Amino acid sequence: MALIEIIRNGQYVMGIWRVEETESQLKEFVGGTLFPGLDRITHPRRRLEWLAARTLIREFGYNNLVKYHPSRRPFLAFSKAHLSITHSYPLVAVIVSPSGYVGIDIESYSRPFSHVAHKYLSARENKWVELTDNKRLALIWSAKEALYKLPGMEGLSGTEMNIRPILNIEPSGVLSASVRLGGFVQQFKLHYTYVGYFNVVWVCFDPKSITL
Repeated sequence: MALIEIIRNGQYVMGIWRVEETESQLKEFVGGTLFPGLDRITHPRRRLEWLAARTLIREFGYNNLVKYHPSRRPFLAFSKAHLSITHSYPLVAVIVSPSGYVGIDIESYSRPFSHVAHKYLSARENKWVELTDNKRLALIWSAKEALYKLPGMEGLSGTEMNIRPILNIEPSGVLSASVRLGGFVQQFKLHYTYVGYFNVVWVCFDPKSITL
């Protein structure tokens, strides 16, 4: 059982799984004999990621089916809890909150980001981020991906989100971000951690705290 970490607090539960099992083993973890949706996936690794995500959800204590909004944002059937899923083989991460909006993203900082930096860095970020600093570029990318997965963020581009300067990158830490939503600017706190050369970034946001 390749569970790397579970973080539980009063706001959310977040878990990271490293896929080391066979498909049969993961099916045993999920339980049951029916796996709605799995039959539409043909790529072997993608099938393993799908099962690992459901395994984490069971670890959290939820037995609900995962369904998808038209925007492809996942949700738990017959539950008011909010859900976000991310995967970059062999890692899968899931966050669930009973009341807060959530978003999560995994990214490998071994991937090059400088050639797409102009598509997602804000004007402010361009003033402090070096295009040779791939670790910071990956962290910013993941932070914006996590924010984009929050309800209400559809249609925003990365350049409309701003991550405050990251002075030091620690094994785990907190990021500050701001997003212009209509006529106001909303502040966000995100958390991150590292698993090897992957960064995992997640956010849990109380919709009642939206600034109007």
